[in-house]
Amino acid sequence: MEIKTLKLSIAPILGLLISLPILILIIYFLFTSTLNQEFLKSDFLLEYTLNTSYLIFGTAFFVIILGTITSYLSARFDYFGSKFFAVCFILPLAYPAYIFGYTYVGFFEFRGLLSQIFADTTIKLDILNMYGAIFIFTIAMFPYVFIIARVSFAMVSKTIIELISLQKINPTKAFFKVYLPLSYPAIFAGTILAIMETLSDYGTVLYFGIDTFSVGVFKSWFGYNDLSGAINIAIVLLIFVFSILLIEYQVRKKFRFSSSTNSSQKAEKIKLKGKQNFLAFFISFIISLFTLFIPTGVLLYWTFLDINTLDFTAFNFLFNTLKLNIISSTFIIFLAFLIVYFLRFFPTKISNVTHKLSMLGYSIPGAVVAVGLIIIANYLDRGLGFAFFSGSFMILVFAYTTRYFASSIGSVENGFSKINSSLDDASRIFCKSEKESIFKIYLPLLKPYLLSGFLILYIDIAKELPATLILRPFNYDTLAIRVYELASNEMLYKTGFPSLLLVGSTAIAVLFLNFKKKNKRKK
Repeated sequence: MEIKTLKLSIAPILGLLISLPILILIIYFLFTSTLNQEFLKSDFLLEYTLNTSYLIFGTAFFVIILGTITSYLSARFDYFGSKFFAVCFILPLAYPAYIFGYTYVGFFEFRGLLSQIFADTTIKLDILNMYGAIFIFTIAMFPYVFIIARVSFAMVSKTIIELISLQKINPTKAFFKVYLPLSYPAIFAGTILAIMETLSDYGTVLYFGIDTFSVGVFKSWFGYNDLSGAINIAIVLLIFVFSILLIEYQVRKKFRFSSSTNSSQKAEKIKLKGKQNFLAFFISFIISLFTLFIPTGVLLYWTFLDINTLDFTAFNFLFNTLKLNIISSTFIIFLAFLIVYFLRFFPTKISNVTHKLSMLGYSIPGAVVAVGLIIIANYLDRGLGFAFFSGSFMILVFAYTTRYFASSIGSVENGFSKINSSLDDASRIFCKSEKESIFKIYLPLLKPYLLSGFLILYIDIAKELPATLILRPFNYDTLAIRVYELASNEMLYKTGFPSLLLVGSTAIAVLFLNFKKKNKRKK
């Protein structure tokens, strides 16, 4: 009986632990609140709110346009270079937004790469403003819409295509009247992910001189040594995030429908010829030029400029990044497996609630999670009488767990959903213990899904900056931190080599993840 009680409590306990930094932050705020009218009416809070709002709405608007165009082209049409461009559209996911920002500032600055290409030193464009930031976040975040919407466009059945043909609806009208409405939920889901990532950014907005909530948390904490002020801003940001999630929930309810029909056959891609083929190629090339070719070219150019004085200590930062990412990703995917496994075999009402709580981390910026963990670490260290948790490796892994647990668990849940319940009964009969059942049946069956979850985590954690910047152990710098420090010291060309190492490692994971998904669809 005690063993069964323990098994019933595993999922709830783990779910609560994962969401603990957010819950502690809220509890701490409620008991030590300094949120007053003076704070709420302050000019800086209004500035944070307006800047954050402009940024996310501007980014959302252009992400929808760019993500929809690329996903529709990739899913519905076969044209010259279409397979190559499908890979190009997904690769910007390997770039952190702040590296995009650094490369474009270097590209457009006085005597930058653009002026050298045209041999005209008067060519200069100042993008260190809100418009420039929106552009950077658009090219960094549109793959979220592309990935999800591409699946939706590709899943349109042959029956619907036949109906469009019978009604003699032209392609443009068909897109706006049929394809787009059917893909609203997917486009919206991708946009919400893009908004959440934009909200959590710190490196880009700081470099571009835009005061958002994330910057406000850092300013209060490190600039003014005001932890309570940082907590107040973090709570306002939490309210901001939950408001967006509430809107997302309401919209999702409104557009809850399926594009499936009685036909199990999916529509084949339309092979474009002549002018249409050239137009599709031209649009794809222009998008890839700004979202991938130019930033990569700038990084390669900077590396070439610095070739004689390359800082090969960047490989030490790469080692730190790989070590931290592999340990964190393995730990999180193991937790995801445990929770989903015990939710499947030992479900309770409490475990369902804590499971939903543990999923909140992905929508909470890293700076907010870091504040919650600092409160926990300080409390524990005071109890011990010495600093043990603060600035430790384990507290940073804890932050990644809270922040990115939700991004991995979907893959694990998808894998478990493919396992027939009859296999559960068979495992209980033929396996002597829970351990044997897990290692001989479930882990081998779930291996591809666990690997997919691991790759998603690796990509996310490698690009993470705010939580790493706050919580990393002393003298433990990752590639993300190194690039940020070089850019902060106005040594842009020096960021080329470490940025290439960071982008290269995440690009391999992105390509491998894309390759695995294609193989799954073929099966």
